[in-house]
Formats: sequence, structure tokens, C-alpha cells
Amino acid sequence: HKILSPRLNSVYYAEKFLSPSTSQEILSWLPTIPKYSRHDTIPKSNKRNDHHNVKQPHLLTEKEESLRHNGKWTRLKHARRNVALFDGTLVEYELPPILQRLSSTLVAIGAFPPCQPPNHVLINEYQPGEGIMPHTDGPAYESRTATISLGGSDVVFKLWPRRTIKEEDESDGIEKQQQIMPSNLGIKKSENGSSKTSSDVTTNPALEVILHGNGSLVVFTDDAYLNHCHEISEGLLEEVTTKGICGNNLEGGTLIRRGHRFSLTFRCKKIEPS
Repeated sequence: HKILSPRLNSVYYAEKFLSPSTSQEILSWLPTIPKYSRHDTIPKSNKRNDHHNVKQPHLLTEKEESLRHNGKWTRLKHARRNVALFDGTLVEYELPPILQRLSSTLVAIGAFPPCQPPNHVLINEYQPGEGIMPHTDGPAYESRTATISLGGSDVVFKLWPRRTIKEEDESDGIEKQQQIMPSNLGIKKSENGSSKTSSDVTTNPALEVILHGNGSLVVFTDDAYLNHCHEISEGLLEEVTTKGICGNNLEGGTLIRRGHRFSLTFRCKKIEPS
């Protein structure tokens, strides 16, 4: 259902999206995903004709490197968490059947239009207290994201408005509009080209949503995707804001104890013309 909020009207939430049996099926599948090794070779279906000419890692193209990581658990260097990327836009690669079924379900319920079904899934594993900094998913995807939460731990999902400031070009005096994150300090580019920042300047987020960790689904699109960044704060204990900001806990004040959690994020990656 749609989250009712005076500031955002393009966020949807279902607390019990997955059945207990489907949730358990996914949780049983996750440990079977292989781990990435720098010694891995490119899958045969995507190799060049010379099967004996295995390129060294530092000589691989960006696409070849993506193929080596695709469908495997990878430890992020800076965030120190495990992620598994499944990119269905890569040549001769299809999403695993279990992710295809979930993608088809998301289309069937209207979370994605049939003409833009999910073709890209990012799985994150969060240890107790771990979060993710404010960021946007960026222009590489259609403006729609769906995330399923598993593992039992609840978290508070926050959406912050992106501020617009005017910068004056000293050379010609022309004012330019620049979109930035909650703060223009410490902005970094992530590996997928999205932006993120380490500090916030506004007091409260535009919206909070408690994501329940037993198969819930949150979908955000349009204004929430394009003009807001999203975050899950770090910490083992978090209190929901008490100012009517949380869309599914309006009174606020609820204490959320953080534990182990998996998130499955579905997006439709734009396909570059060949």
C-alpha cells in the first residue's frame, strides 16, 4: 500500500510481502552463492574465442571484470560488508530462477511496469548495527527501486531531500543549479556511480519507514527516487522519530534493535544501445 506522507507520495510498503516458506527458500539459497576470488576466470559463455588466453585481472575490461564478480559474494573494501550482484543485462547471462520468480511477482503486483521489468539485483548482507550512508541509486537505472528485507532484523529506512543550491560561475557570472545530497560535504562516488555523503544538514528526514525483516517490501519511485537519497543508519539500537515522520509508525518513539539482515534490491538497469 502507499505510505501516506505530507512530503512524499511515491513510497509503497508491504510488511508481509513474502510468505514464510518463500522467505526460508531464499535464506537457504543465499549461502549457496559462490564467493568471488581474484583467480576466477570469465564464464565460458562470455569468453573470447581463445580459451587458452586467460587475461590477468589488471588487464580486464570493465565488462569482463563485472562478469567475474557477477553472481558471487564480494567483500566491499570500504563498507566492509558482503554483496552479491546479479546483472541480467550482461551478455548471455540470466538471473537465477529464484530471482526471476521474484522479478515476475514484482511486475505482477505493479511494482514494475511490464515494459521495464527488474533485470538487476543487488544483495547486501548486514551484520548487527551496520548501515549504509545516504545515497541515490543514480541515472543508470529507471527511476524505481524495490527492496525485500530478510533475516529477522528490523531497520529504519530514511529518505532525505536532496537540496538544490545556486552556484555562481565566477568566469561568466551565470548562476547554475546543482543538486547535492543532504550535505555538500564529503560526497563520494560509489562503485556503481551513485552519490553518497557522510553527513546530514537537515534535522529530520522527509520520511521514515520501518522495514520489517521477515519478508517485507518497500518500493520507491518518481520524486522519492529522483529528488531524495536513502539511508539506513548505523547502530545497534535506533528510535523512530516522534514527529509523525515514520509512515508506518506515526506516533514514533519505537525502539528498533538491529540484528543480522539481508536486503535484495531490484532495479531495471538501462540498456545501452549497441
